[in-house]
Amino acid sequence: MTEYRLFKGLVPEVSTFEYHRNRPRAPHLEQDFHRWRLYKARDFVALAVLQGARSVSDLGCGDGGLLSLVQEIPGVRAWGYDFHPASQQGWRDRGVTAYARNVFEPDSPLNRGLPDAEFGDVVVMTEVLEHLADPHGALRRLRDRADHLVCSSPWNERPGMHSDCHAWAWDIDGYPRMIEDAGWTIDRHESVGMFQVVLAH
Repeated sequence: MTEYRLFKGLVPEVSTFEYHRNRPRAPHLEQDFHRWRLYKARDFVALAVLQGARSVSDLGCGDGGLLSLVQEIPGVRAWGYDFHPASQQGWRDRGVTAYARNVFEPDSPLNRGLPDAEFGDVVVMTEVLEHLADPHGALRRLRDRADHLVCSSPWNERPGMHSDCHAWAWDIDGYPRMIEDAGWTIDRHESVGMFQVVLAH
C-alpha cells in the first residue's frame, strides 16, 4: 500500500481558491481521457440508488459533467459544489444544479454567512481527494454525513510523475486502504484506464 504526499508545508497551493481562480473550464465529459471514468462513477451511483439512495451531492463537481449523467437516473435528486469560477458556465450549459462553495473549508470567505452544505445519501468525489490538504480528514467527516461514497483518483502517479495540480497520489492498494481507514467499507473498486473508481458504504 502506497500513499505519496506531493507537497511541502501545511496547505498545498493546488487546494486553494487562488490557484483555481483563473484556470480554464475542464469539460471532462467531452474528453476521451476522462469520459469513461465518469460513466463508471455514474454506474456506481446507480448501484447506490438500487440500495435505496435518493439524493446525491457531487463535491468538486467541476463543470457538471458527471452531474448531468447522475440527474438522468430516475428518482434521484442531484446537486454539486465547486469553487472554480470557470466551471459555472458549464452548470448553465448542462442544466445542472450546483453552488459556488468550498465544502472542504467551512471557514472560507466563499462560505461565510451560508448555511452548512447538504450532502445527501451519496457523496461523490471524483478526482478531488488528490487536490485536498487533508483527504483523510475529509473522508472521516463525510462518513457520518452520507450512506454511500463514490470517488476516483489516478492509480499510476508518484513523485516525479504526477499532475502538477495534485497534492497526493495513491497506488491501487493505497487508495482503498485510505478509504477503509476512514471508516468506509468498499463495495466496488475498479480501474478505468489510469483511474481507479470506488463505491463504498
